[in-house]
Amino acid sequence: MRWKDEGIIIAAKKYGDKSLILSLFMKNHGKCRGLTRLTNDSSYKFQVSNLLHAEWSAKLPENLGFFKCELIESPFHHFFQDSLKSITIVSFSSILEKVLPESEPCAVLYDNFQYFIDVIKHGSEPWQGHYLNLELLLLAQLGFKLDLSKCAVTGVKENLQFISPKTGRAVSKKVGDYYADKLLPFPQMLHDVYNNNLQNSYSYQEFQLGLKVTGYFLNKYLFSQLNMRFPESRNLILSL
Repeated sequence: MRWKDEGIIIAAKKYGDKSLILSLFMKNHGKCRGLTRLTNDSSYKFQVSNLLHAEWSAKLPENLGFFKCELIESPFHHFFQDSLKSITIVSFSSILEKVLPESEPCAVLYDNFQYFIDVIKHGSEPWQGHYLNLELLLLAQLGFKLDLSKCAVTGVKENLQFISPKTGRAVSKKVGDYYADKLLPFPQMLHDVYNNNLQNSYSYQEFQLGLKVTGYFLNKYLFSQLNMRFPESRNLILSL
């Protein structure tokens, strides 16, 4: 079996002296793993976030297989000196590597991840909203879409200030004030991102609030269910 596709490196692990096990998030094939040869002058190709053209081959679809790779683009040098951007890229790559099912296409998520890397690379617009959008898209892709469009109790669309940790649905201020200590806050940044307004610039504190909400549901619906620890790199974003 053989196919060709483009993909983003989300993990690379040394295997013996001259090989790597690559995890690629592919445009048309989802997350795929395979062995690739490592030479003295090729290690630069295999950094997380690099975009590759890859040919995958194996005798059977369920085999690990082999990758023959050509570098399309290496964006890493655009952001490696910015610790927040670097850790954010590493964090989302680690999340994808751990929770995405094998070989299931995720075209919308792939396109948004590629666009996020371009935004980080060029620095032409605020990137934090695009990152929160990626985490919301990942939850939706895996069947856990949050409903933040209206109050879960009254149906009103105004004054949404809380999120139920049990259901992932929004709650209005009028309803939620009485139960505020049992609810998650609904930050303005997350409200805007949910409604596809990704252009605004926000404080780091506002970004942290959004990360805490999406992180809560990533852990609840994905990592806890898979009996995995939440990636330490994701926690680091909150402490920089």
